[in-house]
Amino acid sequence: MKKTRKSFGVSIVVGIVFVFIFVNIASAADKIELTQGQLDLINNLQGQGFISIEPNLNQVYIKPGLWQNMKYKVKENFAASLAVYCGNKKGTHLYWVVISDMYSGKKLAKHSHSWGFKVY
Repeated sequence: MKKTRKSFGVSIVVGIVFVFIFVNIASAADKIELTQGQLDLINNLQGQGFISIEPNLNQVYIKPGLWQNMKYKVKENFAASLAVYCGNKKGTHLYWVVISDMYSGKKLAKHSHSWGFKVY
């Protein structure tokens, strides 16, 4: 009797995990929109020459001083926003970006909604 309850409990937990994964995969296919504030920030940084974006290549070049002064979580959120920006500009809804130093071209970070955030 105890074994049956335990198996039933494990089955329910596994079922919930599969439903959660399915819902996340289904919602990942939907278009993600940036807020007007995020769009304004990206446009202002471009206008002031702090970043240069090539959405067709999913590439962003950033002035190293700006990047170095960001805390890790800010970098992660900024990279996620840039990934969405590039994906929406291309119309692919594939949200990923590579961020490089504007002067040296050295890769600084990458972000993908499926792979996550990585700083080099």
